[in-house]
Amino acid sequence: MGCPDAVRAELLKLAGVLAVTYHPEQDVFTVRFESVLVGLETIFAAVFAAGKMMGQEYFPEVVPLPMES
Repeated sequence: MGCPDAVRAELLKLAGVLAVTYHPEQDVFTVRFESVLVGLETIFAAVFAAGKMMGQEYFPEVVPLPMES
């Protein structure tokens, strides 16, 4: 299992996370979640923990989506 797969698997374990998609060309994840069930702190902690399990250090952040035309 590669790092993106490990991160995705850990995020999908969280109650309230609906979908996780990795975009390798940008090296980012899109995470759809129910904010009443799970918060960004919990999501960020899961990403950090998944990275540590794979011997990596990830520092997650919110990245704005590009504007659609």
